[in-house]
Amino acid sequence: MAHQSLYRKYRPQSFEDVVGQSHVTRTLRNAVAEGTVAHAYLFTGPRGTGKTTTARILAKALQCEKGPTPEPDGTCEQCVDVTEGRHPDVYELDAASRTQVDIVREEIIGRLAYAPTRGRWKVYIIDEVHMLSTHAFNALLKSIEEPPSHTVFILCTTHPHKVPETIHSRCQRFDFHRIGMEDIVERLAHIAGCESMTVAEGTLTLVAKHAGGGMRDAISTLEQLAAFTGGDIALDDVEDLLGEVDSALLFELADLVAARDVAAAFRFVARISASGVDIPEFVREFVGHVRNLYVVSAVGDATGIIDMTSADAARLTGQAVTFGPDRLSRVLDVLGELVGELRWSPDPRLALEVALTRLARPQGEVTLEALAERIAALETGVSLTPLSPPAAVIQTPEHKPEPSVPVPAPGPVAAPEPAPAPPVVEPTAMTGGLDRARAKRAWPGVIAEVRKLKPPRAAIFDGTEVDVDGDGETLVVEFPADAAFKMRQASDGENTQLLRRSLATVLGGAPPFRFQLGRGPVRAPAQEPTGESPALVDTPRVDGGDEPAPTASSEHVEPFETEAPTPETDDIERMLIDQLGAQVIGEHPNDPDGKD
Repeated sequence: MAHQSLYRKYRPQSFEDVVGQSHVTRTLRNAVAEGTVAHAYLFTGPRGTGKTTTARILAKALQCEKGPTPEPDGTCEQCVDVTEGRHPDVYELDAASRTQVDIVREEIIGRLAYAPTRGRWKVYIIDEVHMLSTHAFNALLKSIEEPPSHTVFILCTTHPHKVPETIHSRCQRFDFHRIGMEDIVERLAHIAGCESMTVAEGTLTLVAKHAGGGMRDAISTLEQLAAFTGGDIALDDVEDLLGEVDSALLFELADLVAARDVAAAFRFVARISASGVDIPEFVREFVGHVRNLYVVSAVGDATGIIDMTSADAARLTGQAVTFGPDRLSRVLDVLGELVGELRWSPDPRLALEVALTRLARPQGEVTLEALAERIAALETGVSLTPLSPPAAVIQTPEHKPEPSVPVPAPGPVAAPEPAPAPPVVEPTAMTGGLDRARAKRAWPGVIAEVRKLKPPRAAIFDGTEVDVDGDGETLVVEFPADAAFKMRQASDGENTQLLRRSLATVLGGAPPFRFQLGRGPVRAPAQEPTGESPALVDTPRVDGGDEPAPTASSEHVEPFETEAPTPETDDIERMLIDQLGAQVIGEHPNDPDGKD
């Protein structure tokens, strides 16, 4: 007896066994249970997602001796005949090999007039229906529109755009989605257990990734690996046979780029080259990994956008915070150039090493993106080159060091003093209270100060506005209604302290503030005492400041004035002059006449 393929052996036999298509199976189950089965269905979707399998399950649900029932038993004679493909009232046609109109007339239209032979329904399953000719579609049109009673057409296709609209309008269409990685991994683990296979950790994830959302492809690949390894599947076997890259390698290289460790990156490239990894394929996989990091960094919660396991999602979030969206954008630009270069490069390894050096050391480039990264590092005080011990000198027999001249032993070197931590700014009430107009004018300057202190954090406050609470002392920072994630980021202790420092610099003091999601009313302003207490909409403060002071009287406040340039801006100007040959035009506080 010929060996039966695993994808046929483990083909779902009921609606509950179908993986990843609950929106289809639930509708069909309800239709069978309520007796509202349509006369024609159109199943569309990628290959290996369960279209033909679901059509056969629907046929069993209609023909089962206990039915029609949404849960066919699978053991009665009717169900067994449908499963084995010999039921006389269930016709399966391959439109790819029967495209002519004469075959449609003979095998479908000519048999419609006859009643079912053994079952209650006549079911026509036409696979790859888009392959039918135009004349065949026209001949089939009337039969699909008004078929005899107890006749059901199920049309399956991977190219729904090739099916005429006249057919579309007469069918109920169901779109089968690509199956998620976790669902595929779970099903493969079940099959491996039933077949007594031994699989290493992470192996099934690579198989599911290679399948691209198709369950049949994943099961076929698992069977191929079992034959290749004898049932003991290791991670190296999957990488050698499929050419897939382990996600652990992608995370490792991303960590090295984030740490700007060029030496470790070169050792990493040497290791994967020695192990036989295809460099162009690895670069394409790494581009996809960085793209996932960029998505997580830009939107926060990437559920439904990135197809990944829950464990990888947590690691992606941590790496995305380390990079930031601006730096990830530059990494994608450099990797895009690398992908194009690898098409003709005679030495892919060298091209990859040069690209990694550019990513880790932007000070060697004169592009605008590299300059922006250097300026950001200068403003935040972050070093662009990691500290590493000097390389040891390798002595050979031919090389003998010169005799050293004795020198006095140096005294103990004092350890460098750690950089002082930024001062903690406590919330303080503003003298004379807050003026709403002045606060609104000063808010762009506050955001600019945040950008100067911590450039990546400034994006948190994009799109925000400010108002003054009714007590006249509390600043209300209003976030857009769809920016709940940013408001949670702003509520972090480090970010609130950063905002206090910026407020103190611009306003001359750090008033208490609170965050509010959406443009909404603030607490009603206090009124003159009339014997009754005014109603307040009480909202807690984020910074935990003191209780609001009594309402300040309205006083005239001078317009907000921009501060003079700081020493940090002088450093930036000097760096621009050194790197690009730029000239600063205009008045400078140290050179009012503009002579220097």
